Amino acid sequence: MRRIILPIILALSAILASCSTSVSVDYLSPSEIDMGRYRNVAVASTVAFKGFHNPPAYVRAGDSGSLSALVPSSYTGSLAQDVASYATGSLVSSLRKTGFFNVLEPSITDPLVAKSRYGLSIADEVEALGIDAFIVPRIVSMDVNEFITSEREFIFDYSHLDDEGRPKRIMVVDYKLNQVVSLVYSYTVIDARTMTIYATKTFSDKREFVEDVSMPFLRGTNPYAYFRWMLDDMTSLAAVQLAPRHSSVSLTLMENKPKAEAVEDAYKLAGDGYISQACILFTQEWERSGHLPSGYNAALLTAASGDLDGAIAILEEISSSYDSAEVDSLLSGLRDLRSRDSQARQQLSGEGPVTNYTDSDTSIFSVVMGA
Repeated sequence: MRRIILPIILALSAILASCSTSVSVDYLSPSEIDMGRYRNVAVASTVAFKGFHNPPAYVRAGDSGSLSALVPSSYTGSLAQDVASYATGSLVSSLRKTGFFNVLEPSITDPLVAKSRYGLSIADEVEALGIDAFIVPRIVSMDVNEFITSEREFIFDYSHLDDEGRPKRIMVVDYKLNQVVSLVYSYTVIDARTMTIYATKTFSDKREFVEDVSMPFLRGTNPYAYFRWMLDDMTSLAAVQLAPRHSSVSLTLMENKPKAEAVEDAYKLAGDGYISQACILFTQEWERSGHLPSGYNAALLTAASGDLDGAIAILEEISSSYDSAEVDSLLSGLRDLRSRDSQARQQLSGEGPVTNYTDSDTSIFSVVMGA
């Protein structure tokens, strides 16, 4: 046993020793839609899909051998409103989690929307509440398609033997409830002062679920649960589209080739998380000998310390002396991160440009929500 274990330990040690050290470079990632001027948002209740029909009393048979008029529909006519109500809470929660918005709840927003739709001015309320934008979510469409299918197989029943002592061969039928659930969801951002549309986004999803139906009259899973999963994904993506966020990328130190004894400890320090101390040693070796890996790693650790400008300056210095694809790749990558970080910080300060569209003689909420 000892002869077997020892080679394994040695092999694992060699693998661990050869593993490269990686560090994390943090930056701000900008949102797709610049909401820097719209930090105070009033979220309206989600508009339910009006075209959703009441389900049949029983799930239809999907093939000739399936159960018919035995399995009740898994949902009721209230599903459309239930889904819309959940969508509202999911969006409010997702927006609040960003830490970017001050969110006014639908209980305050809805009366203002209703007043505007009746043709009454809400300018005074908008100013008093400090509302920058309204966000109107909507279930554009939703559908549930349920049907029963059957699967047959023959098994041997050893509890019932024939005259020759052989088990009886019987047919077993398994029934499956199939549910195909689809959803189209959108949200619209409305400038609260100009009452024009600033942005609108639409998401769609379709999923299929199958479960066993072991006996007649067994009700399947209410598709409300599936709609909630879909909506949580959609509203999380909406928050990413609307708010800048903290991001990070993992980058690997350049190997010590050609080897410089002076920076052996720097690799260990970096691996243990002592970024500043390792950066000092790499910088000293780069400045002393022009050791390429030390310069590269000094730049990378400078970026990991939060100084993208300093890291880029080091790489630009290196690239003037060395023709290195790794240096060029890191330099390009850090320049991109700096650009994204700068854009996100501009969004945080609210200094970005604003473009509105869709002017209308009628209430903009009627345009967005439907008559």
